[in-house]
Amino acid sequence: MTWPLAVTLDRAVANPGDPFINTWILDWDWYATLHQPFSLFEANAFYPSKHALAYSENLYGIAVFLAPFRAAGVPPLVAHNLAILLGFAFSGFGAYILGWTITRSAMASFPAGVFYAFVPWRFTQLPHVQHVWSGWLPLMLAALIAYGRRPSWRNAALFGAAFLFNGLSNIHWLLFGTLAIACTIPIAGRLAGATRLIVAGAVAAALLVPFLLPYRQLAAEEGMTRGWHETKFYSAHARDWLNPGTANRVYGRFADTSVDAERWLFPGALSIAISIAGIIIAARRDRRTLAIALVWLFLGVLGSFGTYTFFHRFLFSHAPGFRAIRVPARWANVAYVGMSMLIAMALAKHRKIALAAAALFVIELHAAPIGWYCTSPNVPPVDRWLATQQTRIIELPFDAGPNDARIMLHATVHHLPMVNGSAGFMTPEREKLRALATPPVGDALIDELQRIGVETVVIHLDQFSDRDWIGRALARRRLFFVRRFTNPIAIDGDWVFSTRAGASMTTDLATMLHHGYVAQDDTFGLLDSPASDRPIGHHAVFYGWALSPYGIRSVDFLFENGRVRVPAKLEKFPGLSKGMPFYPATPKPRYAALFEQRPKGVPRDTDVQVEIVDGRGAKTWLEGRFIAWND
Repeated sequence: MTWPLAVTLDRAVANPGDPFINTWILDWDWYATLHQPFSLFEANAFYPSKHALAYSENLYGIAVFLAPFRAAGVPPLVAHNLAILLGFAFSGFGAYILGWTITRSAMASFPAGVFYAFVPWRFTQLPHVQHVWSGWLPLMLAALIAYGRRPSWRNAALFGAAFLFNGLSNIHWLLFGTLAIACTIPIAGRLAGATRLIVAGAVAAALLVPFLLPYRQLAAEEGMTRGWHETKFYSAHARDWLNPGTANRVYGRFADTSVDAERWLFPGALSIAISIAGIIIAARRDRRTLAIALVWLFLGVLGSFGTYTFFHRFLFSHAPGFRAIRVPARWANVAYVGMSMLIAMALAKHRKIALAAAALFVIELHAAPIGWYCTSPNVPPVDRWLATQQTRIIELPFDAGPNDARIMLHATVHHLPMVNGSAGFMTPEREKLRALATPPVGDALIDELQRIGVETVVIHLDQFSDRDWIGRALARRRLFFVRRFTNPIAIDGDWVFSTRAGASMTTDLATMLHHGYVAQDDTFGLLDSPASDRPIGHHAVFYGWALSPYGIRSVDFLFENGRVRVPAKLEKFPGLSKGMPFYPATPKPRYAALFEQRPKGVPRDTDVQVEIVDGRGAKTWLEGRFIAWND
């Protein structure tokens, strides 16, 4: 259902934004647990801010289950993608257990799990691992129902554990789920012996407190709340419940792409039909359980309307935590829990129909093959070097959109305190530095860096336009040169400077400041064409260039997340070779391939990534890009 993620774990992400941030969060949870367990929220981004991890979800309840993989040496991005796969499976497992709890029918619970795991909304949340990882909500409800039927310490402990890990995994589900559970308790069964449940819930809440206090402190100190208009934009309309989005193979043609993807809420026609049947059947057999399912369905639908109804308006204005919720439409997941219950109840007495329903759900909810964005898995040499240092850093350009998310991904290599970061909220210091670092840059930037104790400045020169500022800072001895590194996806490389000591001028520096090229000591390249914003027609030429002091052995174009490989032809490029005469081992730096038509096995909407093999046999992957064929 998520293919081909399983075979591209080291590079595939939904997009080069939030998945990189979540990879950093999961990695920081692992790193901090080993190195500073009592300062988990003092993460290395957004320096010098306190509680930096609280600018996003902490995801600790997911990171715990990745610990065996990390201990075995699995890299951060691979661990993130394993969490995506496990999240789908865990969501299905949670709904299966809920269905089995209320029906005692494994066969009826199976289609309920398939539906909840692969509801189309889950695929629109691929950039957000915490929303894919949604099994704790149905498990928490299943434990409550089990306790209502048999108030034992075992069932109370199961409820407490589910409540705890639900809160550790996703703050949205903590807020939404707690309210839904509170509305469920009065109808969940025999709760006369509720002492055990109260104790288990209190213990879970107490364990959550240290993970919630940093959010409260940031909200109080820095006004970390959402605005009314932003929340309204992400509040669903009734018609959004009929919008399937583009990911689903069956319904994608009916998507309204003018609506933000967060509001693509259609659960599928089959789930609606079976849920209606579940209401009719359960009304005759189990009204108590039906009431619970309808409460969750009602709350999820009503909550998704956000500021358009009194319900979420009241929560936004008065309930702790809800002013930090940007997307009320995510309440829909609570409704999907209720629908999974109705599906299980509808099929409880019909084993063959349940099996057929599960198969039909697999067909109806299918999204694969998914067009994942393929990032470069190569670790930039500058980040490997930073891992050997003890310093505080800023990387320029600063606050450059997706670039900051990629910086956070690469920070999983060094874990150094850095001013950079990307999150839904902006720190006051970050706002100040963004203004100071915007070209033309002045001396005030270095003054501020020295004030907050930043000693190292990393400049990604291909993206930084103000070389004059570098020259002035060197001449005035405000900056000092430290080292230069090859960047495998950039022509000018990465340059490291210090605000304290180092060289004031070198030959390479002088060349760079006069916009000349400086030799790099490893393989690098660029893809010049095609662009991601232009359709590709017949007789299309894909081309770029690759240089290496070790020579270039081969270059391949990889389509469809690497499933289709097309070799490129290596050609001479006199202008490039003359302008960069440092690579005599690479006499043919240009690579190109002519496509008379779209390659066999490649759909119209696809991706392309370049794989370079140098003379040593080492592979370098460039950043992928999404492309569209116009044929």
